[in-house]
Amino acid sequence: MSRAKQAARKTEELPPQTPVEIRRGVSTRRTQAGIQVTTFHYSAHPERDPETYPEWKAVERKLYTSEASWQREQEIVDEAGGGELVFADTLLTYWDKIIITDPGWRPDPAWRIEAGFDHGRTNPTALERCYIDHNGTIIFCGEYYQASKEIWEHAPQLFKMADVRKIAACHSDPTIFDANFQQSQISGRPQERAKSVNELYVENGIGLFTPFVMDRSDVSFAARLMSHWTNLDEREPTVKIVCRNYAEKPQPGLHNWDCPNLLWELMRTRRVKLSALQLLSRNAAEAIVDKDNHARDACKYVLMARPEPREKTVQERAAEAVKPLAEQGDLTSALIRYTQIMEEAEYRPTIFIGRYRPRWYRRKPGY
Repeated sequence: MSRAKQAARKTEELPPQTPVEIRRGVSTRRTQAGIQVTTFHYSAHPERDPETYPEWKAVERKLYTSEASWQREQEIVDEAGGGELVFADTLLTYWDKIIITDPGWRPDPAWRIEAGFDHGRTNPTALERCYIDHNGTIIFCGEYYQASKEIWEHAPQLFKMADVRKIAACHSDPTIFDANFQQSQISGRPQERAKSVNELYVENGIGLFTPFVMDRSDVSFAARLMSHWTNLDEREPTVKIVCRNYAEKPQPGLHNWDCPNLLWELMRTRRVKLSALQLLSRNAAEAIVDKDNHARDACKYVLMARPEPREKTVQERAAEAVKPLAEQGDLTSALIRYTQIMEEAEYRPTIFIGRYRPRWYRRKPGY
């Protein structure tokens, strides 16, 4: 009789859900309903067995964004991840890579600027500003974070934010565009219509917001952000946060060049924890706890919108190309190369379909 059949028969004598090993990495068990379930662990593959080839696990573990995701997928621990901190482990491990703490750091004025906005009344109102460099790296640098204020009190502070007039797009919670903000009704005057929160901001001079219409799931956002922070031992993160004044508590107000509240919320982000009774009937939850998520939501709107970097101008590309020549003192070659790049960009050959072309068209020599 094969070892698999022997193990299957043995499970009939044991309590339900008791595993019986068939061979290394392979086990079988019988559920309460009498269904036979066989589990295959990665150690069943000789080339992946940690006792024989420990380097495989070391390399593969780097591809996972958290210990919980590794435990669920590779170690087959269904309850792993319930209540876990989502971003804190990665942030603490790669703090020097993800967090910009240089006091003198400032973004390049040529980078594209976008922002995310989450309005709150008793909860904080948050605006997160980010810069996208020419390589597509998203750098959160600047925020407004204030609770228990009215719209007319938020507006002057938003006006004071650095580079606020250069923001190309400010992705906002779509609910602020619903006309459900009831206006006051005074006896003897015409009844005023209900207005949206966005309209009230516009009346106060802030015509900045556009509705975010893409995926608003916190689970999708967590997966997207962690994908920017995957395998940081071998590459640079593509999302960074500027923070020179981090603290273990909120810091309300305007921070022109730092994001302490965004970092504080990300450090506290946690998955929903299921009870022992719930874990008997379902897998561990991937849902995110809906708390301290105002700056995080503003960050989510930007990140899920997939912002594109600004393309370099011809002059910028030409200056970058001749910079090594100029640094070597070869100014003549630098001037010639600069002129060539500018002429190549200026001339764009036109391709005509068919045998006839306009009389004014003349092919440029050399093309």
